[in-house]
Parts: sequence; C-alpha cells; structure tokens
Amino acid sequence: MRKNFLRALVVLAALFLTMGCALAEDNAEAPVIALVNGEELLESEYASMESYYYIMYGNSGADLADETIKAYVQDLALTAAIEDMLVEQDMRAQGCYDLDEATEDWCLEQGQAAYEQALKDVGESIRETLETDDDADMSEYALTYAQLLGVTVEDYIDVYRTQIATVNYYAWLTRDCPVTEEEVQAAFDEQNSEETELTQEVYDQLAYTIYSERCQIKLDARIDELAQSAEVTLY
Repeated sequence: MRKNFLRALVVLAALFLTMGCALAEDNAEAPVIALVNGEELLESEYASMESYYYIMYGNSGADLADETIKAYVQDLALTAAIEDMLVEQDMRAQGCYDLDEATEDWCLEQGQAAYEQALKDVGESIRETLETDDDADMSEYALTYAQLLGVTVEDYIDVYRTQIATVNYYAWLTRDCPVTEEEVQAAFDEQNSEETELTQEVYDQLAYTIYSERCQIKLDARIDELAQSAEVTLY
C-alpha cells in the first residue's frame, strides 16, 4: 500500500506539472540568481529553462557529460530566462495585461473550468494508481494535494490571461506592418500555378504563416533592444 501511495503522489505531481501549473514558492526563501531591471529572477525559473535545453541538446546527441557543453547549455538557459523576464516586463509596460471586463470574465471562467477538470482527471489517476474499484470521489484528495503543491485555480486563470496578453503583445509588435492582401497573393502565386484558386482557407493559412514569421522577427529585434538597455545583476 505504501508503494501505491507513493506512486500516487508521483502521478499527481507529474499531472499537475504537465498541465502547466508552476509550483508556488515562498519568494522570501527561494534562491535568487539575478536581478533584471530590479526584478528578481528565481533559480526555479532558470531551472525550468535549463531542463528544456538539456532535453533539447540531449536529444540532438550532445555529450552533456562534457563540462564545456554543459557550461554552454547553462549559459543558454540563463540568457533565455533573462530574455523571458525582459519580454514579460515589456508586455506589462505596453499594457498587454490590461484586459477589459468581458475578457477578464472569460479568463476566470476558462481557468476555473480547467482547474476543476484537472482535479477530476487527477482524482481518476489516483484511483487507477491505487487500483481501487470503489466509487469514492477522489477530487477532494486531489484538491488537498494540489494545495500542498501550491497549485491553485489562479495558476490556471493566469494561463489564459497570459495567452490573451501574448496575442496583444504580438499585435503591438506588428502594429506598423500588418499582413496585406498583396503579400498573401504574392506568396500564393509563388507556390501555385495561375489556375489554382486562392480559397479563404488557403488565404488564412498563408496569412497566418506570414504573420507568424513577422512576429518572430519583430520579437527577436525587440529582445535585442530590451537586452541592450537592461540592467542585469547576476548572483
């Protein structure tokens, strides 16, 4: 029974993390690795980025036991973590999180629904892990463990707020260079014969591709600009 219980805890933690909820930390105790324009960059924020790069380079065949490669990956992760914080600061500065009441209500509704579904899913996973056949509601157990992890409904609501804010940020970045019909038509002509019809579906796909590429270019340029004027102190 103890092994099943421990396996249940592992499953719970994995599920909550997979669903995109960060574990809450006591900022007063959490290690700070840098100050970015006066804002603290926590070690946990760097660690998640480091894990991403380790996985990416490990999958590409890099020898992560090599100290030179390891140091390179760690440097990439730190740079990326700092850049993410710079973008987050810029999003707030540009008012991307200033949502109207209707949008805020939508985020609340979606976040609440997603959180409740997560508790239900985790409860079912507990039942399967413990191999119990009874019909007891495991959602309360899931809620208790979520509270121990520091995962709250607000974490889920913030996911939706961030999604909306990100859309707003890309709109702000590309405000002076919207995708035009001429650009879409030119892209279509380059890829197709004159007899092929430019349907609305194809138009939307091409417009989205052009917009996505433009957003990435604008974002990269903005990060360079933010980095040049940033005040960063490493610990």
